[in-house]
Amino acid sequence: MLFKQIVGQDYIKDRLINMASEGRISHTQLFAGPEGSGNLPLAIAFAQYVNCLNPQIDDSCGMCSSCVKFDKLIHPDLHFTVPTISPYKLSRELAEDWRESFIKNPYLSDFDWLNTLDSGANKQGNITIDECRDVVHRLGLTAYEAKFKTQIIWQPEHLKNEGNVLLKLLEEPPLGTLIILVANNTEKIIATILSRSQTIKIPKLKDAEIEKALITNHECTPQKATDIARLADGNYNLAMSLAGMEHDGYFLQFSNWMRFCYSGKIDEMQKWVDEISGSGREYVKNFIGYTSQMIRAAFIYRYGDQKLLRVNDQELQFLLKFTNFIHSQNIPEITKALDEAVIFTERNANLKIMFLNLSLYIGRQLKSGAKAA
Repeated sequence: MLFKQIVGQDYIKDRLINMASEGRISHTQLFAGPEGSGNLPLAIAFAQYVNCLNPQIDDSCGMCSSCVKFDKLIHPDLHFTVPTISPYKLSRELAEDWRESFIKNPYLSDFDWLNTLDSGANKQGNITIDECRDVVHRLGLTAYEAKFKTQIIWQPEHLKNEGNVLLKLLEEPPLGTLIILVANNTEKIIATILSRSQTIKIPKLKDAEIEKALITNHECTPQKATDIARLADGNYNLAMSLAGMEHDGYFLQFSNWMRFCYSGKIDEMQKWVDEISGSGREYVKNFIGYTSQMIRAAFIYRYGDQKLLRVNDQELQFLLKFTNFIHSQNIPEITKALDEAVIFTERNANLKIMFLNLSLYIGRQLKSGAKAA
């Protein structure tokens, strides 16, 4: 993975290159950034750069034996720890699946990875105590050929008490060892691990960076790239997903849904629920994300600075009337319900039951907004 292959994040790239050039490499680092920010490919690009046999001023050479092996994720001194599901206990049991998944999509999410292992199953990922002991063992061995034996721990949020096995290693790794933890949510990482890591904060991507990547890499028109970037809100993984499916109907789906929720007409609502439930879980997740954005936009329209709105003309016209049903008490409730719906979708809940219950709940919240207005 070369730095130039990563979308945006120029400031972070320069910072990492300067760290390596000046020899200021902390042996235990935490690359913390939201989903789709590129923290995982940045970690691998950094590891490739510090091990490159002919590093350039702004990137790895990409041609030496070390770079070639890093590019294919087959370097003998590059190791990964990733969440696993039963019956797997060790990441190395899934090495081929992991390589294939990352090379296909370097911005993949936790959900994408676990769905690859067991599509349609309701299983939670885990980093086992056996995996932690395996990390300690392999990093205690002599490196084969690299300057830095590199261990990347992806999604350390899955480490609970078993993470204590790694504490001594994280605090005093063997000479010539580089450990990089890659996380989306530092609040879910146990404090003893956080305190032993140098944190590098990776911001979410800018809309302009996503737009440029979509036009260049996915042949999107400028207008489509702009619309997708707004919906993705800094998440390039989501942006790529949207680029590969028809999303222009989100607004029509959303506006119809809100009307059905408020009217409470069960026949119309049930017909809509049947339609949306048959659209596929990835579409449903993205649609719920769009709905959450529109609810927040309604809040900004009513209470905040309207210059901060990121909506098109059609959406703005809808908000003119919709905000009459939104107030400071029901917005948190609706937003919480939508966030939970995303989790239920990822856990393979029955979409028809979930959407029907959600529709009735949102309807009650909107009616409370009408009374308050």
